[in-house]
Amino acid sequence: MRRSMLALLVMSLAVATTATATADPQTVPNGPWVQDSQQVSLQRLHSYDEMVKALRQIEQRSKGRVSLETVGRSNEGRNLYLAKVGTGPTKVLYITQQHGNEPLGTEAALQLLQRLGNGGAGWDSILSKVTLLVIPKVNPDGSERFQRENHDPDCSGAFCTPGVGFDVNRWHDPAVAPDANPVPEAAAVQRVAIRYQPKMVVDFHHQGSYRSADGDLITASIFWPNHPDAPAAAIALSRQMCLVIFDTLMHYGFAEVSQYPGTLPRGIARNSYGIRGAGSVLVELRGDIGQKSSGMLVRTAYVTMAALLESIAEGTVFTQDPARADTIPLRGVFVDNPHEE
Repeated sequence: MRRSMLALLVMSLAVATTATATADPQTVPNGPWVQDSQQVSLQRLHSYDEMVKALRQIEQRSKGRVSLETVGRSNEGRNLYLAKVGTGPTKVLYITQQHGNEPLGTEAALQLLQRLGNGGAGWDSILSKVTLLVIPKVNPDGSERFQRENHDPDCSGAFCTPGVGFDVNRWHDPAVAPDANPVPEAAAVQRVAIRYQPKMVVDFHHQGSYRSADGDLITASIFWPNHPDAPAAAIALSRQMCLVIFDTLMHYGFAEVSQYPGTLPRGIARNSYGIRGAGSVLVELRGDIGQKSSGMLVRTAYVTMAALLESIAEGTVFTQDPARADTIPLRGVFVDNPHEE
């Protein structure tokens, strides 16, 4: 798939409004990515059951291109699904919605899987070189409640909000075995990573609203592993992946991209899968979404996903100068409220 094909997909990507959500007041580190008491029209926002139905339809209609399997269960017993497409030697893992109130990466992943399932010369060429693994809506219990944490009101200890649940994106530390992990959703992702050994991992989130130094709203912030235990080769590859995302989104002109000011905990997916040796990237889409912006943010996530697959298949991701990632602008001041990774 050449850039002209990707450009056509970017221009044609559209979503329809099908759901409305309200957000309860939130405090750091819970958000808010939707403002307190704001009525928000969300575009093509799938409930858990709707997502499962969509995944099964994609699998059925793909005529064998997309396969679906259960890789774990949430704390409330909902199945966690892995979608697999492609036969290539380079394995890439996309993770969405570890935080239940950060949904648009899931919507982009469903659109991407649908297009990959339909096939075509461009996609088929990419998928002969890449195997894509997608775990959409990693935190289904939280998503049903529109909350950051999973649902575990009896949780205790690190990264637990008492009476609510765990922050799933703090429990990927390679030092914690999946069988010993108190967060089943994170343990499921760990098992997939151990089983498939992906060369690259991308984790999709939402942050608050921020402005660049020029005053423009930041569409997405990206970052690589910064934990000292991450091997230099994994950090370099992660930086190369960030450059592909940055160059692509800035090329199309509908996104303002910055560095995310990442923190150091080993259990954050960005750090932990980097420590395991993978290229590992965090993508934080702008928060405070509404009817006008949600379609653009889904498109941003979709283009990020598609562009990375294209660059991996063509080998261009490996030609980037990792040092150039330092030139990606720093995220500016917040507009509403800050939102942790």
